[in-house]
Amino acid sequence: MAEDTQSWAVGDTRITSVVEAETEGIPPQFFFPAAGPEVGNLSMRVQAFVVETHGRLVVVDPCIGNGKPRQLPFWNDQQWPFMGRFRAAGFDPAEIDLVVYTHLHVDHVGWSTHNVDGRWVPTFPRARHLFVQPELDFLRSTDEGDNPAIDEDSISPIFDAGLADMIEIDADLGLGLRLEPTVGHTPGHASLWIESAGERALITGDFIHHPVQCEQPTLGFVSDADPAQALSTRRSMLSRLATEGHLALGTHFAAAPAGHVEHADEGTYHFNPI
Repeated sequence: MAEDTQSWAVGDTRITSVVEAETEGIPPQFFFPAAGPEVGNLSMRVQAFVVETHGRLVVVDPCIGNGKPRQLPFWNDQQWPFMGRFRAAGFDPAEIDLVVYTHLHVDHVGWSTHNVDGRWVPTFPRARHLFVQPELDFLRSTDEGDNPAIDEDSISPIFDAGLADMIEIDADLGLGLRLEPTVGHTPGHASLWIESAGERALITGDFIHHPVQCEQPTLGFVSDADPAQALSTRRSMLSRLATEGHLALGTHFAAAPAGHVEHADEGTYHFNPI
């Protein structure tokens, strides 16, 4: 395993972060329009989590991908060393058993496929890829933004290859894995609970994007589909994590993405990384 790879144990299960990109010095208003000057510039990460459990390998949210036409310049037609890092961490894409998506935004689906001789083909050729209908419908309901390109180069090839399974948004996946609906950022958004040997952890997806939203839960993200529902979900999940004490893994948290949410002042929280 690469020396700089971050991983965490949850009972007998191991969760590893594979980083695609980490950006520092982001003006907070770029992602959080209501952020005040006290927030300061932010760092955010695009990463996938690999879950090793019961002899199976599960990839959660496979990032942006290489060579894909995207509207944001810093995500467009990139050539990141993600797959080299993936292999250096000890993982072979041909041995992945399952791919789980918290939602189908551009930065959570891209490495589902890669380009071979001008064709987008599955990166994880033996894996079952799990989709929920509300999220797929949301992606395909509009031609805005990158949605048509995401479907064309990252989603439809998975269906064409016969690797897609439709599941419920609250599905028990077995292996100690269970989805929990955390809608608001998108209509079919779900976070992933991981349970092993009496311990639990939550991969958040995008009901929260940065630890500053623990301190200021009312800060909405620029692309929340339903801001009011996103706020309600964020408050509810932060309260649960702080009360129950489970490990949280922030999908876009930089540097130290795993930690515990703690109660602070009334209605606010603190993220304590490990």
